Amino acid sequence: MIPIQSLMEEAECIEFLNHQQQRIFAPNLKVTASMMMKKYAQVLPSQVLDSMLWEEKAKIIPLSSCTISNELEIEIDDSQVKRTDSRKEAWEELFAHHILPLLQAFHQVTNLPTFILWENVAVRINSYFRKAVERYPDEHQVIGQLAEEFNQLDGRYFHCAKHPMQSYLTDPNSLSEQKVRSTCCYFHKLEKTKELTHCLVCPLSNKECSS
Repeated sequence: MIPIQSLMEEAECIEFLNHQQQRIFAPNLKVTASMMMKKYAQVLPSQVLDSMLWEEKAKIIPLSSCTISNELEIEIDDSQVKRTDSRKEAWEELFAHHILPLLQAFHQVTNLPTFILWENVAVRINSYFRKAVERYPDEHQVIGQLAEEFNQLDGRYFHCAKHPMQSYLTDPNSLSEQKVRSTCCYFHKLEKTKELTHCLVCPLSNKECSS
């Protein structure tokens, strides 16, 4: 298992991405980094969002508590996980102190634009809320309130001038809808045989379908 924190080191990050490039048949490290961000955003934020919705206290999952295997299995050391009564603290710890450092590490070694990486995170959070309202229709109001709270966060929770995902997020009043991406994640550039040629919310394929 590879400590996520070690990916903050340029050499370690490049070595990890090089291995993944070969494993997923990506044409370059930019595409690889995009796919890795999508994978991580599929697993990590949901743990915190679940705690905000269904538990008394929100989880704080330090970067140092997470490891990832070469097969992209992500493990969390529960002994390092903390709980907080402050949702503001939980939001900031999740994004400014966990997601942002990894996102910046991928950007720095590949020059993949940060706005693509942020939309990769946003797409996974949109998916989380969409599946939550489908799974728990009686809790639609509670889920919508959390989505609204997230959408309205200001930039300090991301160590950015403003919320970097705001324009990519589904309207809290329409969480069951799929929002088409503004940027392309490069999924279609993977060279292996895939069930789908493009991701479900790809702006390229949706534009083709509407033309």
